[in-house]
Amino acid sequence: MQKKISYVIVVLSIVLGLFFIYKGLNKHFLSPCKVYDATSTIPLAYQQVITGMCQSGMLKVVGFFQILSGVLLIIPRTRLFGAITLLPIIFNIFCLHLFLDNRPEELVETGIPLAMNLAILVLFYPKWKVLFQK
Repeated sequence: MQKKISYVIVVLSIVLGLFFIYKGLNKHFLSPCKVYDATSTIPLAYQQVITGMCQSGMLKVVGFFQILSGVLLIIPRTRLFGAITLLPIIFNIFCLHLFLDNRPEELVETGIPLAMNLAILVLFYPKWKVLFQK
């Protein structure tokens, strides 16, 4: 049973790590900041937040931490730290889509990585529970 759990952690960590390395590199090198036109069906509040984050450079900071978390998730020794580092990032992305975006597919696209990250943290529970003991 323990061996199956460790395989699940490895697979989830590698998939999630590669996904966030790609997303972080995408923010830095692969695609320019989004520019929305007047005919866009995306809510105005979401457009304004993304535009502000692009213009301020905040998306580059988020991208850096996505890359860092992805690399930490792939390295076996730092997997738990990578999952902990990624949690606030993916949670904020999910909340941004939940509260400002009206596209359900975006909730699925951000909810799956959030669920994967939470699963990694739950499966690592025996290792990090030591932090909260007396």
